[in-house]
Amino acid sequence: MDERIYDPSYDFNFHKSAPSIFFATPLVSFLTKHRVDTVIVTGCNTSGCVRASIVDAFSYGYRVIVPEDCCGDVEKGPHVRNLEDCARRYCDVMSSADVIAYLNRATLHQPQAS
Repeated sequence: MDERIYDPSYDFNFHKSAPSIFFATPLVSFLTKHRVDTVIVTGCNTSGCVRASIVDAFSYGYRVIVPEDCCGDVEKGPHVRNLEDCARRYCDVMSSADVIAYLNRATLHQPQAS
């Protein structure tokens, strides 16, 4: 894992064997344990793995956010069409700048530890 984005005291690694990061992995248990209600989906192949993960996250009841500029596909057409379709049904699609602003606002509203 790239040390710039991986924190071994918080993050954990696992392998997936299907397009969705949720299918037959420990992800749901991890998210439930940490009381997560929103997931941000990024990755390669919007029409494959990203879309499968979006649909599964939605199906598990998570709010799903997809930063459009943090995923992609072999061609632009499938990327755009799949995000448009998913935005109609399963997720909020926005820019990474808007996602970062959302996270900054959410962090400001969290109760402080005592």
